[in-house]
Amino acid sequence: MASIKDLRRRSDLSAPTVGRAVDALEEMGVVNELTGRQRDRVYVYRRYLNILNEGAEPL
Repeated sequence: MASIKDLRRRSDLSAPTVGRAVDALEEMGVVNELTGRQRDRVYVYRRYLNILNEGAEPL
């Protein structure tokens, strides 16, 4: 899980560059936006999150 701000800081790329890359990944279905907000959105690699959640359902 990461925000544009997190990814920008980690990559040393500009916010518009990171935003376009994340938009492309979202269009391809690689990542999903979780917050539903206009600002400070958080993205997740859904397949990885599903693997981490496997077997973690409440009893």
